[in-house]
Amino acid sequence: MRNWVSASEKSSFLKWFLEQHQLKHKDVRMLLEHILKNHHILENLSFVETVPSKGRTFVISSMHSDKSGFVYYYNKRKSEDVSKALGDLMSNPAEKVYVKLHFYGKQSNHRYLNLVESQTNSFVQYKQFKEYEKETNFIIEKALLDQEIEKIRMQIDEALDQNDKPLFNKLVERLQELKSMQES
Repeated sequence: MRNWVSASEKSSFLKWFLEQHQLKHKDVRMLLEHILKNHHILENLSFVETVPSKGRTFVISSMHSDKSGFVYYYNKRKSEDVSKALGDLMSNPAEKVYVKLHFYGKQSNHRYLNLVESQTNSFVQYKQFKEYEKETNFIIEKALLDQEIEKIRMQIDEALDQNDKPLFNKLVERLQELKSMQES
């Protein structure tokens, strides 16, 4: 996912979300409308898929979700009180706010997925890419070895057709080397 999302993109999505989805908690609409009216809150708002250990996080669910209607995480505490969340938001409008949404079709909603902030840190990404690189190199080496074995087999067939015993012996020896490499 990308790193920065404009306030207007966030606003546009939240408006769409409110129009398209009925919320389990009616008071959550008021919270989202407050966010929409305050550009500086939208600037500090990030959509996430996992609740961060620090910061304020609103977990909001539509009627078609099997998740709880509203949960507010703050200072390592949890509350289902929307008024508490709204009060904290009004008191500290400059603090970072995270929003996790649960709604039907979110995994295929590209508009939403483009807003979600990637929370994988760079070290974890580096380790993951190194592992992918190792696996990719293994697959490429195996494919090249298989290709070379096939080529040697065709050359062995040609040496047999031409009755070239020295070339045949040399190619069989090379084939055995390649097969031993393949087994290790």
